[in-house]
Order: sequence, then C-alpha cells, then structure tokens
Amino acid sequence: MAIRKWVEDDLDPCVNLLITVYNSEPWNEKWTKKTAQSHLYEFMHQTRSFGFVFVDKSTIVGALFGVERTFWSGDEVYVDEFYIHPQYQNKGVGKEMMHHLEAYCKENNLEDITLLTDKTVPAYDFYQKMDFKTSENNVFLYKSSVE
Repeated sequence: MAIRKWVEDDLDPCVNLLITVYNSEPWNEKWTKKTAQSHLYEFMHQTRSFGFVFVDKSTIVGALFGVERTFWSGDEVYVDEFYIHPQYQNKGVGKEMMHHLEAYCKENNLEDITLLTDKTVPAYDFYQKMDFKTSENNVFLYKSSVE
C-alpha cells in the first residue's frame, strides 16, 4: 500500500470510489458518473490544486483533493474532498493520508489545513481525533436559489 500524487488517469477510479463512498451510509447521496466526474475534474483544474491517492496493490482505495490558497497570514490548504473506501475505513488509511497531507504542507510552507464536514457523520470525529478544531469565529451559511 502506498500514497502517491494524483494523475489524470486516476480520474475514473476516483469517480467510482466517490460514488461508492457517498452513495452509501451515512451520506446516502445520489452521485452519478457524470456529476462525480465533473465535481472532481473541477477541483483538479483549479490553480494550485493537488491530489493524493492511497493505492492497495493497483486499486485506489482513498483520495484527497485540495487546493493551496493565499491568505493574509500565510498560505493554507483547503481540502475539497477526502474519502476512503468503506472496507478500508477505521484501518489507519485516513490517518496515514492526513499525515501525508501534513508533511506536504510542511514541505511547501503551508501554514493551515482547512475543510468543511458534517457534524453528523463519522468524519467529524475522525477530524477531531486528528487535532482539527471547530472554528468559533466562522459559520457555514447557505441559501437555496430554487426556493
């Protein structure tokens, strides 16, 4: 098993993995091949985007997509997507990938890692165990444009 940099040929396996993960419990989302492909393609074609995949033998079982961003206090990383195949969850894969991201940040002088997650899914507990803090100053807001 190894973590390596994402390459364009990884798009389809990462799309299939995203669908497997997010269309299952506890998310129960409705991703299609087309929407998942557009979603990941858009991430990977942003300025300063990057991705890592966790490979077991020749199968991608984890993916992390992010973007480096300029901020007044120093450059940071925003994690757009991070998901692990259900059969590999709770086996250290996510932790290993997060440590890989931390090393990437140190190597590239990136000061902070930021992300959004739902408080009702296991990922929230995972991030807390990885020493992520809930921001006291920020709130996630949304408004439906179809109402």
